[in-house]
Amino acid sequence: MGPHGLHLLHSRAWENHHELPIHGVRSQRQMHRLISKLAELQQPADRLQQLVYEIKTSLQAFSGDQVIQVAPYFPGTELVLALHLLDHHLFGLRCDQAVRLLEMIPKPEQRIDALQVIDENLLDPVNRSQLRNLFAAYLLPQVDQLLAEVRGQSHIYGSVTSTRVIFLIDASGSMSTEFRTNCGEYFNRLQFIVHDLHKILHHRAEPQLKFNIIHFSTHVRPWKHSLTHATSHHLKEAEHYLDHLQPEGHTNTHDALKQALNDEEADTIYLLSDGEPSTDMRTILWDLKAWLQQRRNPCVIHTIAFLMGNTQNDPKPKEFMAEVAKISIYVQFET
Repeated sequence: MGPHGLHLLHSRAWENHHELPIHGVRSQRQMHRLISKLAELQQPADRLQQLVYEIKTSLQAFSGDQVIQVAPYFPGTELVLALHLLDHHLFGLRCDQAVRLLEMIPKPEQRIDALQVIDENLLDPVNRSQLRNLFAAYLLPQVDQLLAEVRGQSHIYGSVTSTRVIFLIDASGSMSTEFRTNCGEYFNRLQFIVHDLHKILHHRAEPQLKFNIIHFSTHVRPWKHSLTHATSHHLKEAEHYLDHLQPEGHTNTHDALKQALNDEEADTIYLLSDGEPSTDMRTILWDLKAWLQQRRNPCVIHTIAFLMGNTQNDPKPKEFMAEVAKISIYVQFET
């Protein structure tokens, strides 16, 4: 996710199947500053300390290409340690990028350690055989076990690390907009979101996860009245619920956020929408800050502006979603 969880998709990014353009993957300026600092430092321990400092002082994630930029400053064992530090700050790696990283680690056992760190960040597990080729025969049983469990990071939600999460999904009429993927498949926006959320629930839901799904258009409709344990029965129920969503109506983001924030148990909300809300945006932002301040427990809001198939270049939806996410971070720091 980005600096405040903002994650923006458009058709060009998907066609390239490359780093998704998100507000919050580190800027060129930030990376230049980091690389310059690492180049000045002579000791690996000092470079690791600098990386720790960068992670603590900035919420932005590292893209796969940015990890490749940083990696040469951490030879061998230090690269394994650096990957451990970056584990929850990566916005995905393609398998070819993972190969380049592992090739920088000469010792086979350390490669295994590094693979255990990056396997859950892989974006294209269909290409996992590229990684297998890096290991000697005696290590292949262990490698095969690791790779068999790789399900691929969600292209939309990234790595969902919270165990108390609400997925807030825009099901308004504009979510019927269709687009074509680079694989030649046609989806409308809502179908694609459902497909991706299926992947999270089916492959990546941990036993300790408690979650809820709320979809909104003109009205707000929750799957459950509160967070629900991710049992096999509930996961099947949730998938059935998702399969019956249809795009229609307006975009009642105001009431959707209000209902989601009423659940004090939730500590993370993923708000996904493709356009401007029906309610005045300033009203939503004003009320949102009040709702967050009234909560007993903090809650972060990751915002996802899903713009696949978009033929316009209206900045308002992106700007609004950025402001929603910024407010949730600001209120947390303030309180």
